[in-house]
Order: sequence, then structure tokens, then C-alpha cells
Amino acid sequence: MARYLSNINLSNNQLQNAALHPSATAPSNPVEGQVYFNTTDDNLYIYDGANWVDVSGDITSVVAGDGLTGGGSSGEVTLNVVGGSGITVNADNIEANVSFGLEIDTFGSISLVQGFDGLEFNGLGAISAKVDNTSIEIDGSNQLSLKTTSVTAGSYGSSTEIPTFTVDADGRLTAASVASISTTLNVAADSGSGDGVALATDTLTIAGTANEIETSISGDTVTIGLPDDVTIGNNLLVSGNLTVSGTTTTVNTETINLADNIITLNSNATGSATEDAGIEVERGDDTNVSVIWDESATRWTFTNDGTNYENIPTAQDIEDAITDREMAVSIGNGTSTQYYVAHNFGTRDVIVQLFDNTTYDTVFADVTRDSLSNVLIEFASAPALNSIRVLITRIG
Repeated sequence: MARYLSNINLSNNQLQNAALHPSATAPSNPVEGQVYFNTTDDNLYIYDGANWVDVSGDITSVVAGDGLTGGGSSGEVTLNVVGGSGITVNADNIEANVSFGLEIDTFGSISLVQGFDGLEFNGLGAISAKVDNTSIEIDGSNQLSLKTTSVTAGSYGSSTEIPTFTVDADGRLTAASVASISTTLNVAADSGSGDGVALATDTLTIAGTANEIETSISGDTVTIGLPDDVTIGNNLLVSGNLTVSGTTTTVNTETINLADNIITLNSNATGSATEDAGIEVERGDDTNVSVIWDESATRWTFTNDGTNYENIPTAQDIEDAITDREMAVSIGNGTSTQYYVAHNFGTRDVIVQLFDNTTYDTVFADVTRDSLSNVLIEFASAPALNSIRVLITRIG
């Protein structure tokens, strides 16, 4: 919790959305005028120099109702009972005469009615199976036999024809015929069209494309593959891994999109590190620039002119630079309220922060940038010995 060790002047500005010290018990060692809100009885108290005075309450006036007189809106308020309708005031008691009546409703009996709407008991008769006589008949000898159909007895189908049949629900052949076998194979592709290949006389050719696909045939096997040198006229999508085993990979594109967030250079290096690595930018007629890992110095470097290389600052370099721009010191002697703290940064552009060395709360005091090398810190009361830590940071 931050603590202010100096008075706060709001210069007639408002203090908005503030809670006045909520606490279940009164603060210890109060000073006159100190305020706190008791969270146990939900009342507001102010210290008058001797006692905590309850200043809460929201009654603005007391109004005398029927049978009463008096009232008021400030100071002590007195109400007197003077009698009224049904009220008798005596020397030491008050009598109230009240009449009232009761009405009892008459309830009838409640019975549960069970309804059977939508329910009925069906009478079940005998169930018999009907015989469909469209497929069977009784002949002249009173024998049960299949009815005849229009199918002619015989053999169906040949080397150029295939048989066709119609079967009814009873499994009988109701029609029989033949269909000619096609002797032409229709050919289709991603582009173009074919007139059909006569199976007995024509030759079906599977052709490749120059520098993209090559084909060969041996016996009854057709082989389709890539030539040794492949040229892709349009886009190429590789769903699996792509391995390039040559010595040079040339990419003649304006934009390269990589999903991988790390590019590995010198990926074939083994053993102890000996090789530099980096990224160089081609600048046409102007000198190229680059960012290089210097293996001999074990640090990153860069060049803006292609000749002179500068070191990229490391975390330690940055830490050393920050150390030269900041300082910390403890102040307080139990007597003084003013302290001059020297930083020797040669500027008033400094940030000053204070905190308590025991509670580690942020502390506020009056701070004056007294000179280019000092700050003046003033307190309303003297802090204890080395109880306040001062942090100073140079800007710019």
C-alpha cells in the first residue's frame, strides 16, 4: 500500500470515487480530524481529539404523525403522545383500543378424478392369412401348381449378346431377352474429347507431356512417370516433404511465404562451430549489407556499408548501459525532514521513486530537482534511520 509522507493539496479539485478507510476497528493513534468507516456497524466516525464521534445517519427530519405532536429537522427532537382515535393517554400508561375481524372461506371437498380419454380396449378377433392366388393355381387334377408366364423356353445370350431378365415378387421370370455388347470404348480426359475406340481395330495411346510426364509400355504393363529433367509450366503443390539434394537452389520469385518461424543456416555443419552465417541483402549497384554471426567473436554483427561491421548489443551490454543510468540509496535519520540526494547524471530529466524499506510500500514525498546533479526530498515528519529507499533513473 502506497503511503504519503507529505500533505496533499488538491487545489480545490474534487476527490471522487474514494472510500474513507473501511475498517472493522478504529485506527490506532488517531489525530484530530481523522475519518474512518466502520464495516461492522456501517457507520462513519470522525476523531474529535478525544473520542470517535459517529457522524453517520440519513434522517433529515422527524414528523409527528396521528396522536403525536412535536418533531423537527435539526438538533434534539421531542415527540409527545396527545391521544387520538382509539388511543387513551394516562399518567403512566397508554391504552390502545383496536377492533378487528376475521373471515374464513368455505372450502369444498377435493376429489381426484381419473379420466380415460384417449384410452380404449379393443376386442381382438381371429387373425387369418389370405392367400394371394395370382402366382399359383389349382389345375384340372386339383393339384397346386405355378401359373404359366409369357416367357418362351430356351437359351438366352451369346458371345455378342448378354441375357436380360424380369423377375416378379414371387420369383418367377416374367420376361426374358438379350442385349448387344458394345464394341466401342468412349475415351475422356481433363481436356479434349475422343470419338470412341473400336475394341477390335483401334489403338488406345497413352501419351505424356514434354519435360513433365513420360510413358512406356512393356507387354501388358503401362508405366507413367517423370523424366530426369522436369519442367512444371504452372503451380506445383507438394503435400509431403521436399528434399533437394543438389548443390544450388535458385528461387526466381518476388515473394517467399514460409510457415516455419525459424530458418536454419549451416544445417550440414558437424563438430565444433567454425563457420560464420548470416543474411545478405542484394542492393543492385549499391553495396550489399548484411547481418552476420561472427563465430570467432561468438556474437552477432551487422554492416551498413558492406565493409565496417558493428556489434549488435547483447543483454549484458544493455544491462551495463542501464547501470550507468540509475542509482539507489537509503535515507532517513529520525531527525531531518529534508534530504539532498546526489546522482551526478548532469540532467534534471530523472525519475524519482520512493518506497518503505520495511513494508516495501510505495512512499510519496515532495521531490524537487534541485540541480543537474541533486534532488531534494522533503517529508512532513522525519523518517526513521534508513527507512526510505530512493530510486533515481536518468531519461535520455
